[in-house]
Amino acid sequence: MSGNSPGRVQHSLRRATAAAHHALDHHPLMQRLTGSDLTRELYAESLAAMYRPHTRLERRVHQSSHHFESGLKLSARVDLLEEDLVELGWPVLPDSHIQTDLLEGHASWCGWVYVLEGSRLGSAVIARRIHASLGDTVPCRFLGETVVTRERDALLAMLERELEANDELEQAVSGARAAFADYTAGLEAFDGGSPTSNYGRGH
Repeated sequence: MSGNSPGRVQHSLRRATAAAHHALDHHPLMQRLTGSDLTRELYAESLAAMYRPHTRLERRVHQSSHHFESGLKLSARVDLLEEDLVELGWPVLPDSHIQTDLLEGHASWCGWVYVLEGSRLGSAVIARRIHASLGDTVPCRFLGETVVTRERDALLAMLERELEANDELEQAVSGARAAFADYTAGLEAFDGGSPTSNYGRGH
């Protein structure tokens, strides 16, 4: 599917989540990452705000039995985010305190996968803007991770295959919208202010 037009499922998911995607991209903590006035401190704060929602999103996808059954080789990025935060002076405590409810339905899980793996493409764009603003003065392991084309192609092929039925696609759309909503809510819950203010308590 690489290089070809999006399939029906991908097109439907993209259209159905466009508003939620736009809202997340334009959240102040995210939008600042592509601005010309970005500083090291603002960058670090935005990464810290992303830590809880990204951890929840990744866990829901990776720890699900659907992941193991899918045969997909999804790579984790939480460790990269933690490494960036530590280097930026934001201590990261063990993340066992971050509550995660595992997903039950396969179609809903597909929606969460769509959001998680789609974020890699957006991250690559953001990473280029960060490098343009801050050069190599900040770590960018998390946002700058390379997208592996064959793995993304395998994911998109699975979505087209598994979500062919309309009811399955509707459940995936609901899952994807829930994933966007959860991530946005996580950003809203971020207190900001200091490296230790958002760690050490559950959410």
